[in-house]
Amino acid sequence: MLIDQHAAHERILFEQLKKRSAASTMAAQKLVVPETIDFGYREAQILEKLIPDLKKLGLEIEPFGGNTFVVKAVPALLADRDSRPLVIEIVEKMAQIGFAPGLDKAIDECLLLMACHGTIRANQQLADQQIKALLNQLDECDNPSHCPHGRPTWIRWSFKTLEKSFKRIV
Repeated sequence: MLIDQHAAHERILFEQLKKRSAASTMAAQKLVVPETIDFGYREAQILEKLIPDLKKLGLEIEPFGGNTFVVKAVPALLADRDSRPLVIEIVEKMAQIGFAPGLDKAIDECLLLMACHGTIRANQQLADQQIKALLNQLDECDNPSHCPHGRPTWIRWSFKTLEKSFKRIV
């Protein structure tokens, strides 16, 4: 069995974020040094409308004058990540799919992007203990076989398939 650790971790984070967002306002981690982000006019208008929904997800953003915004807090699960690429990608995605405040699809897209930005990377080496924890968490997921984008988190090759691949049998 081969496991895509990025896809698996993405599924785990997505389900954790979704459960926490459904329960109430998500726990946020205040940034020691808030980050500023500049947008074009259209993107700034989209982000302005997104601010209340993003706050419920633990992403605290405020206007900072003109088309500039300041990120003051991020979801606790993503506290060790750079927030700028996440916010930019959320705004770009909302511009692409369309946005209406409170829209469930938009919220799911935000959660999906948060999960993606918060995951371990495909080539990142994990210690044995981290691998075990990842597999245990994946087992607890509602849909452990696929990441939120629909890619498989694991594939299984039978011994017979491996033997055929190495031309041990025909």
